[in-house]
Amino acid sequence: MPTKQSNHGATPPPGRRPAASLPTGRLILSGLTGFGYHGNNPAVLKLGQTFTVDLEVMLDTQRAATSDRIDDTLSYPILEKIARKILEGEPANLLETVAERIAAAILEQPRVVEVTVRVSKRPPLPVSFRRITP
Repeated sequence: MPTKQSNHGATPPPGRRPAASLPTGRLILSGLTGFGYHGNNPAVLKLGQTFTVDLEVMLDTQRAATSDRIDDTLSYPILEKIARKILEGEPANLLETVAERIAAAILEQPRVVEVTVRVSKRPPLPVSFRRITP
């Protein structure tokens, strides 16, 4: 489950971030599902399977809260589109790779300061747990 911070703007002194980049809120999207071909099991690579993504995006929400305009925040459909494109796109051997790709793409969005991505899948064999999340 990678948590990555943005490097937008100038580099602040160690331990400090520029005032404009301080996160004032978070968007949490849970349970986005998509069909993909990620893994190293030959059957999964051929048949594919359903994956689930959870996102926690830290961003500056002050401007949007003051203006009440969607243009002043990062809309949920944009986050969904980014995650789904990667989830249903180029296959990867590891869920960690899929999560890193999603995190990197979301960090390219303005106002995003930090993102945590969880990618899960159901185990391919009958086992006692319900899903796998790195």
